[in-house]
Amino acid sequence: MKKKRWIYSYCDWDTVMQISQQFKISPLVAGIIINRNIISPQEIQLYLKKDITGIHDPFLMKDMDKAVERIQEAIEKKERITIYGDYDVDGITSTSIMVRYLNGCGALVDYYIPDRIDEGYGINKEALNKIRDRGTRLIITVDSGITAVEEVDYAREMNIDIIITDHHECKTQIPNANAVINPKQKDCTYPFKDLAGVGVAFKLIQALAGKDSLASLIEEYMDIVCLGTIADVVPLTGENRIIVYKGLEQISRTKNIGLNALIKISGLEGKKINTGNVGFIIAPRINAAGRIGSALRAVELFMTDNRYDAEKIARELNDENKNRQAAEAKILEQAMQMIEKEYDLSKQKVIVLANENWHHGVIGIVASRITDKFYRPSILISLDSNDGKGSGRSIKGFNLFEALTKCSKHLTKFGGHELAAGLSISKDEIAPFIDDINAIADEQLQEEDLVPPVYIDYIIDGKHISLDTVEQLEKLEPFGIGNAAPVFAFLNARITDIRPVGSDKHLKLSLKKEDTIVDAIGFNMGDYVKDFIAGDIVDVACSMEVNSYNGNNKVQLVIKDIKFPDEDVMSYYYYKTFHIDERSDIIGNIADNSNKCTCNVEKSDFSFLKECYEAGKRCLVLVNTLSGYQKLYYDLNRINKMKCSYYFDTIKQTGRLDVLVNPDVKNLNTVQYDCIFLYDPCFSIDDFQEISKKCNNMHILFNAESIEWCRHVLDNIIPERKQLVMVYQFVKSRSYNGVYSDNLDLLVRRISVSYNTPFNIRMLLNILGIFEELSLFKVIKNPDEEVMIQLCPHQGTKINIEESSRLLTMRRWKNQLMNFEIYMKNNINMN
Repeated sequence: MKKKRWIYSYCDWDTVMQISQQFKISPLVAGIIINRNIISPQEIQLYLKKDITGIHDPFLMKDMDKAVERIQEAIEKKERITIYGDYDVDGITSTSIMVRYLNGCGALVDYYIPDRIDEGYGINKEALNKIRDRGTRLIITVDSGITAVEEVDYAREMNIDIIITDHHECKTQIPNANAVINPKQKDCTYPFKDLAGVGVAFKLIQALAGKDSLASLIEEYMDIVCLGTIADVVPLTGENRIIVYKGLEQISRTKNIGLNALIKISGLEGKKINTGNVGFIIAPRINAAGRIGSALRAVELFMTDNRYDAEKIARELNDENKNRQAAEAKILEQAMQMIEKEYDLSKQKVIVLANENWHHGVIGIVASRITDKFYRPSILISLDSNDGKGSGRSIKGFNLFEALTKCSKHLTKFGGHELAAGLSISKDEIAPFIDDINAIADEQLQEEDLVPPVYIDYIIDGKHISLDTVEQLEKLEPFGIGNAAPVFAFLNARITDIRPVGSDKHLKLSLKKEDTIVDAIGFNMGDYVKDFIAGDIVDVACSMEVNSYNGNNKVQLVIKDIKFPDEDVMSYYYYKTFHIDERSDIIGNIADNSNKCTCNVEKSDFSFLKECYEAGKRCLVLVNTLSGYQKLYYDLNRINKMKCSYYFDTIKQTGRLDVLVNPDVKNLNTVQYDCIFLYDPCFSIDDFQEISKKCNNMHILFNAESIEWCRHVLDNIIPERKQLVMVYQFVKSRSYNGVYSDNLDLLVRRISVSYNTPFNIRMLLNILGIFEELSLFKVIKNPDEEVMIQLCPHQGTKINIEESSRLLTMRRWKNQLMNFEIYMKNNINMN
């Protein structure tokens, strides 16, 4: 399973209840709003209403007045205007609305979309020559142009004026255009910075149309503006939230013949269309035009008033999307093979792959899939002889555009955002580029940054799982980046049924907690059936939706992640690495508890550990028991500033604060640490003395009563007769021809579920060892934790389990512990 970090949001309950009562919403919904950092009554009111009063005055944007003046002059003088667009959905929709609006104003207007393969992203001089030859006097760029310094100068030399509208990150030098409209300019005071390219284009239309035209503009264009905004994955906050909300309303009754045809061919006719439908069903078909075919066809789709032409183009886009999916699958397969053969993911945090056979129009999608799979930045480069064109995707914490800026000496061209960017590079520069961008990643990304986060909005119980809750949550739509669909934690639920569905691609669960029984679906999580069994207690991160079947509506959980409760995971790793049966010093005779402790041992408390850490000292904490491990984990998590790393058996690396659970005392190396802390008791005098010999100054953080933690561990690993009988009966009753095969971890849980009793892997291994010694079982275990147990035939002679030397040895461990307790009382002040 892919490991994920669950990050919980916590709200002040008094604030939650105040907002809940003031706006007549449930506490759950109020808490989610607070988690979105929407606090003031005005912000909450706007967030819930999604009213057009939240649409800002376009003239607050820098150079808007200059742009309007120049465009109006061009319209009056009948100068040819060319809209210079882009081949993605944002660029296509931007081009469409600008051309439609200017046509409606009587302008002499055409458009130009660069070819993705032959020209690449942005303005190029060859295109400018073609546009000049058409007689164009004014170019308006949409979704591009902010980095085209040389190209703009070239156009001005040809007496072509240029107005740039863009939303991409700005470099130090801004092009010398007649007007540059981009809210990301440092000296632009426009209050909302995250508009998509189509959003910026719409602001220009709004300024041209005048202040009283907003309602009619929304009715005319917002469906198309919504498409580009969702497809460009900009934050759905502020104006974008209003754009998408109003746009989704318009899409359901759109008058655009081309969009209607696309909705029909996508199988969405008559259905409620949401951001997911647009992002994953409609937008890819538009994108396919620019990736595989010609983006001009997509612009034509939104421009046409002929139903027959619209349906024809929609079919073409649908076919091209299928071709795109096939090309994507092939490239993804090749990329995965390259990663497996060539990449050491423990050393390289950014995946950069290059290949001559990759279609440039598809590599961005594949990069996105690789980033999703490995949760690290990825860049795919399509090579054509010595020239490469790349597309990259990133993760939170690594600004890809800034990283490319720092690596610009290797690049011939680049642009983009924090999470997505494009570049051009020569083949010879790829190797040094890989080195440099990984060096930047090493500085900026810690190991925990490469573990995908799951942000939990609320911990829910059965009372929250209702149709009313889902209805309340709809008030928070539309969902997307910046306003993610809320994710809940449903904790300590028992799996009552588990199976793969949808050709084994998806996971279907039935969960029970107290009196609540609910179905859950995990899309693309079919492999998880190998990791969980019916009867497991699990924590589920999920969203809620209504599942309609045969006219019946009921709530269904949509799984985002599933894991065992933290305490169970800690118990698993503790007993997995526990190796008391391998310690010869414990198996022998009871040590003499009269021996005096010769090392310098001080009794301290947790506050002293904190002081040492804050003083910059390197600290090692040794933990021997499960209860100690759990308590220390809780203590350290209370103090967010104490960054620690946990290790089992052996320390793999050292930091400011390392915690070693189940230490291998004979091979323990402590020289790199300033302070050594023994958090809980050892299981023997010999262990304690072995540790103390390796430390000049050891601090013990436990009290005499902590010995009970050790007793609890021994009770959980030394079998009584009932546990021995359970294992023997379970294996025998499920064996086939005298052989039972299973995964060790699953076998532990199957026994625990079958007999409704706690069980751990160390107890199981001890029992299997006893049965092997008594010739009841022959056990074969491989490195993958798969075990084959063969029942051994015997002549009916009664076997006395009490005669097992392994069992007798285990029982002597308790005597060793008692001896250690006496030793500590005699030698160490435990008060």
